[in-house]
Amino acid sequence: MIRKCACLILAGGKGVRLSPDKPLLEVGGEPIIARVARVARRVFDEVLLVTNTPEKYGFLGLDSVCDERPGCGPLMGIATGLKRIQHEAAFACAADMPFLNEDIIRAQFEELDGFDIVLPCPRGLPEFLHAYYRKRCVPVMERQLARGSFKIESIVGDLRVRRLDKEWFSARGLDGAAERAFVNINTPEDYQLWKACGEDADAGRTSPFHGPGEKDLLEPLGADLASTIRRCLVERETAYQRTAGDGQYASLWAHSLRVGQIARHLAEREGADPVSALLCGLLHDAGKFADGAYHRDGVAEEEAAAEAAARLLAGTAHEKRVEEIQRAVLSLYREDAEETELGRILYDADRLDKMGCMGVAQFFAKNALRRRFLDNDLLLRASVELTYAYCAPETLKTGAGRRLAVERAARTKWFYAELLSEWAAFGLGRFAVRHESIEGIECVLVVPETCECGGWVEVHSDIRESVKCRSAVVQYRCPACGSEREFSFCLPNVRGLPRRRERQD
Repeated sequence: MIRKCACLILAGGKGVRLSPDKPLLEVGGEPIIARVARVARRVFDEVLLVTNTPEKYGFLGLDSVCDERPGCGPLMGIATGLKRIQHEAAFACAADMPFLNEDIIRAQFEELDGFDIVLPCPRGLPEFLHAYYRKRCVPVMERQLARGSFKIESIVGDLRVRRLDKEWFSARGLDGAAERAFVNINTPEDYQLWKACGEDADAGRTSPFHGPGEKDLLEPLGADLASTIRRCLVERETAYQRTAGDGQYASLWAHSLRVGQIARHLAEREGADPVSALLCGLLHDAGKFADGAYHRDGVAEEEAAAEAAARLLAGTAHEKRVEEIQRAVLSLYREDAEETELGRILYDADRLDKMGCMGVAQFFAKNALRRRFLDNDLLLRASVELTYAYCAPETLKTGAGRRLAVERAARTKWFYAELLSEWAAFGLGRFAVRHESIEGIECVLVVPETCECGGWVEVHSDIRESVKCRSAVVQYRCPACGSEREFSFCLPNVRGLPRRRERQD
């Protein structure tokens, strides 16, 4: 969740021992300051760059401010930034820290109540450029600056300071992360060491979505079976889309291939069979457009997918996996179905495909396929993406899935926040992001601030029974002109879905 707090990125060092452009050096193929900014945007709703050379960092797209008096060190930078921000507190960090850790930053924030400074000391020494400061620190800072005392430690005697020692990190399971989180680049030797480590770490983090081509991914199944599954999915989707024109439709296959690879990645980390997980991902939507229809006769696609799995795998080397794949696929929607390890992996893989950069791309691609393009109505539907991103770390069922969800959910929330900000900047429409409880589940709704007629918009929510889920129904109404908009989406499974309502006669 994005914190209602500011972040000050300090890029004012002289770089005497390495380079005056130290924040622009690359670690993992990315400028260090870009890595810092990316983390800051995911955690905070206000990010300010404090630098006397803003022209170097224009590519970041951040607001910036120059020191009121150059040459006075980071103490002046923090004081200048605190006076410019909207919030009452800020996280101040150096621009040369390539491995900032979101979990540590968020945990530090929780210690802010009742203190002026939250100061981590993971190795005994204080980390002043990885600390929170309240605005009420400014008078003390200015007094020390006026005396010619430019060291940050000179202010702590006059303020309430919460020090976070090694035991604090250990108690929260953050001691391992702290080994890298507080690294900064000071010397050529530092840079050579961490540049290489950074590249290795980044490659490992992005591995679930970066790898070999389609042919290599499907090699364990054999070319004939992979081709048969692909043909089945493409034919069914094409039949469903037959009124939209000629040609084949393969978005369902593309989604299934991604889910299969993510499921295999999760299975490897959970100690499960990766080939069964891959097949689950490829087959879980095989019933979506059965007979050229969607939910024909009110039957969920998972039922048809289970039948398709039996038919497609019959007579192959993978026929022995049919029963476990069917159980996993059916557990995606049936409350009475036995939940298996493979089912949990499939559940997580399907939802991870809808988050982060891939999820954002899929959201717009899918809506374009349905003839919905980027406009105010489409932005309302971003509520679905934001709700699932907000709930993801709590709803996914495997440890590996939950760890991936934290990062990818943050990327989703950051993207839509930036999109709505740009939308408003060009006068295309103003939206607020509102949290609303629907049947006890916290949903994140994109709400237009005013109607096209100029009237205020009211939001009403309810719940509706669908073939395989309980759906949230969101209505936007303008009392002034009477216009209405409505859309619905399946509620995320948070601690079990709300009970189905009894049918009223």
